[in-house]
Amino acid sequence: MKINLMSATVRYLGVAFITLFCTLSMFFSFIERDIQDPGIKKAIAYSSFFENRFFDYRANKIIKDNEINQQITLVEIDDESMQAVGTYPFPRTVYADFLNRLTEYGAKTVVFDVLFPEKALACETGYNNPDNIFARAITNFQNTPGRNVILPYSVADHPSGGFKELPEDLFNFIMDTQQAGEVGLKKEYVSNETFPIKALREASPGLGTLNHIEDSDGVFRHYHVASNFDSLYLPSIGLLGFQNFREVTPKLIINIDGSAQLIAGESKIPVNNQGELKIRYHGGVDKFESIGLYQVLKPNPDKEKLTKLLHNRIIFLGSTALGAHDLRNTPVDAKLPGVYFHMNLVHMLDNAYYFKPVEDSIYYSLLFLAIGTIILLILQRFDKPLLDVLGVVVVVSATLYLDAHYFIPKGYEIRIFFTLNSFILQYVWDTFLNFYQSNKDKKQIKGAFSRYVSPAVVNEMLQDPENLKVGGTRQDITCMFSDVRDFTSISENLSAEDLGNCLNQYMGKMTDLVFEYQGTLDKYIGDAVVALWGAPVPFDNHPQKAVEAAIAMINLMPEINASFEEQGFPEFRVGIGLNSGECSVGNMGSDSIFSYTALGDNMNLGARIEGMCKPYGAQILVSEYTFARLDQDAIICRPVDKVRVKGKTKPVELYEVFHETHPYLLNKEDYHDYIKAYRLYHQREFEEALVIFDKLHQKHQDVPTQRLKGYCEEFIANPPEDSWDGVITFTTK
Repeated sequence: MKINLMSATVRYLGVAFITLFCTLSMFFSFIERDIQDPGIKKAIAYSSFFENRFFDYRANKIIKDNEINQQITLVEIDDESMQAVGTYPFPRTVYADFLNRLTEYGAKTVVFDVLFPEKALACETGYNNPDNIFARAITNFQNTPGRNVILPYSVADHPSGGFKELPEDLFNFIMDTQQAGEVGLKKEYVSNETFPIKALREASPGLGTLNHIEDSDGVFRHYHVASNFDSLYLPSIGLLGFQNFREVTPKLIINIDGSAQLIAGESKIPVNNQGELKIRYHGGVDKFESIGLYQVLKPNPDKEKLTKLLHNRIIFLGSTALGAHDLRNTPVDAKLPGVYFHMNLVHMLDNAYYFKPVEDSIYYSLLFLAIGTIILLILQRFDKPLLDVLGVVVVVSATLYLDAHYFIPKGYEIRIFFTLNSFILQYVWDTFLNFYQSNKDKKQIKGAFSRYVSPAVVNEMLQDPENLKVGGTRQDITCMFSDVRDFTSISENLSAEDLGNCLNQYMGKMTDLVFEYQGTLDKYIGDAVVALWGAPVPFDNHPQKAVEAAIAMINLMPEINASFEEQGFPEFRVGIGLNSGECSVGNMGSDSIFSYTALGDNMNLGARIEGMCKPYGAQILVSEYTFARLDQDAIICRPVDKVRVKGKTKPVELYEVFHETHPYLLNKEDYHDYIKAYRLYHQREFEEALVIFDKLHQKHQDVPTQRLKGYCEEFIANPPEDSWDGVITFTTK
């Protein structure tokens, strides 16, 4: 298919811009958390909002099939427990009892999602102080090898309210780190407002950070797994819980670009320069087993059930009660208790259930984008709208299918939103260009054909452009040739200015009538007007419309001549010839210069018929082919002769069309006599025909009657041969 260079350039530039825009948006959505500049971060947040939400939606459809985790149990501080205890925050003795029960049931690791930054409000001191009771419970639990208790604290971005130096208690929890030079993660400070009290720290629990910042759209997707205190890296409670539960030593490798990699057991997980990794959610409340705190503490517990839920497991204690206000907006639940955030991290590390490296996801995202774009560009070259729509549907469907059935289950974060948007925007761009080009073509068609056809015909062509095809096509039409009689003599008696003036007035009136009767102007040839009916827009009754136009032209001539007389111009007498049949119609000429016209034998015959008007003294002559398709009740004609025009071997019968002042139209009896005499003539009844023709000629003095009268006289004197067919052969045009 030949494509206009400018059109192709514009098309491909648009596709390139769309692809580049979606590629950059895709890339920035991956690195949004790494960017510190507030302005850039805000701009990127807008672009990644829908991408993140769309990915969450797709991922959630996959995790519905995940099995319930059998290694992690949540002990809930729920509404029932709050009512049973009666106060909140709970007394430290409640937590001590809780730990004692877990010791009894054989829990392995206990992670508290509860802060203990202040001393208990109690009158007891010393051994019976609630803080000391809780501390002894921690010690007692950890006396069994392999058992650990983990308490949380928070970190801050600013030194105000934080320790200037790393607390001594945290040196035991510094992560094994490999750092590239002086490059490090974002610097943070241990908050002295949330740090566990000394009495609890002396029991040697594990200490982990508890700081998480939601994404720009308010959804928690990134887990703050490691905090940088003066190039010393501290683990979160989730990471520390996994470390103690599986008895592994996580290692943090800091890259030279400020990013990092967490190696925890078999897991190698990318960490951004904020010390965060992206959580690959296993699920919400339906994917982890849980039990209320009160169910663990009540006097007559279901020991078999508790043993099943608690023995040799990692236990999280956290709030799920509405009044505790620890609900987070997460991809799996808009109101998920915050403790599930830590539980999903442990599941992710324990099962190597993490996202693939960002580089891999970027690679496949770009691959999807490139392949889909190439396919759409190839399909667009066929210039078939239905194929374009089908291509977009197939490419989008295939992308979604592969993403849902392979890439998401494998842990890839394909940026489908931007990828699909690129495909759709490319289709919209292509549709816009086609629409623009179509409108441009319509304007061009309207501008070009408004010179040839009536506005009504132009509008019909624009509504159904299939009726207009460039180049010659076979079409059934009626052609009209109109000529001014003795125009050479007229032009000799007028100045060039007057000749142009009167000719323009005449042709303007004639052309208006062509358009009024749904005709198409073919051309002007000197004083001649050539017009077509039935092209470029086909319609059935084009012979009728063409003849009606011819009658209107002749009927208008008295008015035109009256105007000419006032201006001092000579009278115009017109002859019009019409013929109907198939012709080759279209834009004829070169690629740069062409005209809309019709060619063929039927056009030539129409021109010859117009030339017959003068010898037959008629103003409108039509061929038998046109006459046969007329409404003969509305348009009255009379046959004038059967002729063989110059250059044609096949004879044609000519009919004169009556205009409103034609004498035979005004006298119907004479018209019927003429038809009778014409039939007698062709039946070789020359004497009877002569009587009628003689009477009619004496009355009307019309040329066709005179010619037929002369034929009869000649054949009476010299009878024709038996092979006579009534045809007169013309040897001149």
